[in-house]
Amino acid sequence: MIEKFVKTIDNNKLLEVKSKVLIAISGGIDSVVLLHLLHSRQYRLEAAHCNFKLRGAESDEDERFVIDYCRKLGVVLHSRSFDTKEFANNNKLSIQIAARELRYSWFGELMQEYGFDKLAVAHHFDDNLETLFINLLRGSGLQGVKGIPIKNGYIIRPLLQMSRKWILEYAKVHSLDFREDSSNSSTKYLRNKIRRKLIPVLMGMRPDSESTLAKSLEFLADDNDIFSSLIDEKRADIFEYRNDGIYVPHSKLIGLKPVKSWIYRLLRIFNFNRAGSDDIAEALFNKQSGKMFFSETHRLVNDRDFFIVNKIHDNADDEEVIIDKNCKEILQPLHLTFDTIVNKRGFIFAKDNTTAYFDFDRLSFPLYLRKWHKSDRFKPFGMKGSKLLSDFFIDNKLSVPEKEKARVLLSGDRVIWIAGMRAADCFKVTSNTRYILKVKISQKM
Repeated sequence: MIEKFVKTIDNNKLLEVKSKVLIAISGGIDSVVLLHLLHSRQYRLEAAHCNFKLRGAESDEDERFVIDYCRKLGVVLHSRSFDTKEFANNNKLSIQIAARELRYSWFGELMQEYGFDKLAVAHHFDDNLETLFINLLRGSGLQGVKGIPIKNGYIIRPLLQMSRKWILEYAKVHSLDFREDSSNSSTKYLRNKIRRKLIPVLMGMRPDSESTLAKSLEFLADDNDIFSSLIDEKRADIFEYRNDGIYVPHSKLIGLKPVKSWIYRLLRIFNFNRAGSDDIAEALFNKQSGKMFFSETHRLVNDRDFFIVNKIHDNADDEEVIIDKNCKEILQPLHLTFDTIVNKRGFIFAKDNTTAYFDFDRLSFPLYLRKWHKSDRFKPFGMKGSKLLSDFFIDNKLSVPEKEKARVLLSGDRVIWIAGMRAADCFKVTSNTRYILKVKISQKM
């Protein structure tokens, strides 16, 4: 029986002889068999058990069973209890998602603290098949129906090509005890319904159902890899990475067919779901300039000829920064340096927009750096009249992200510089200036 398991590890390069492995063990048959298999192959092992406190005394009995089982094998066990319901309520998550987040977050901590190379989890072929049908019923595309990956970063699934029948037989041959989770018998969960009602029907339809379904999952995974490579190539071809965001030209999207599917695939890396990406596709054709769309992590702006994507920024960047007359440098939200220079005949002024010069003695300290306000006005250097900053931005065709990143330097309540763009005419250096304040952006906007 072990030959198939060993081939799975070798063919997929899941483990090396020197690998240090952390095994997630619940006490159920799958994880008990996995630990027994890897222990029999003499890998360097430790185990981790989560008590989610969801089934009262039953959860505690699972933990005691795992402690005894690991002690019997001589395997070091890490165990932790969680208040899963409280975590789910505080973070507005389902119990299943909350347990998953708690589990993998803690596993990650253990991996780093103890130097494990791999985390082995006990998903098997039937789990994979159940996941396929769950995703189909939820309307998933190719990415969802390809199934569970046999390895994903440091996570490995050595049992993924083994059926539940194989696991039951292994446990019987080796007289392994295990715990039964009572929630597995409930059909209120979609996975249990598929496991208990759909899968038995499929397996009974023809004698080779298991092997043909396994092949189908393998082919779907291969097809998805090819398709993902094509998406990556297209993304590299049309995405433009600029200082103020990622620009996606409308002109390079309109010709793609089917355009909604392309846009969904291209934007998945920014966590836009299918419904959100379909709305974005509609905005492409409806010319809804200025409209914004949000995922959990990113914002997309429809701006004239481009979609512009940015990470949702930290509100700390919105805070006003106070700059006293002795300040030499600030790092956030812009990296600025401040130098006070004696005004001498022949002084050479830099002519790039990253540097501004002011008559030091006429300034009112402290200076302030903040986001611009709609009511802000300034008198651009060399001009007679004043202008609203919003009009200045329109005249210079700034995109929405460029406007949002704009910061202004103030003396008192007067805007003296739109950082990196234009200085105001007030406080300009003249022949009567004794000391010059030089302000320079030391990083790109």
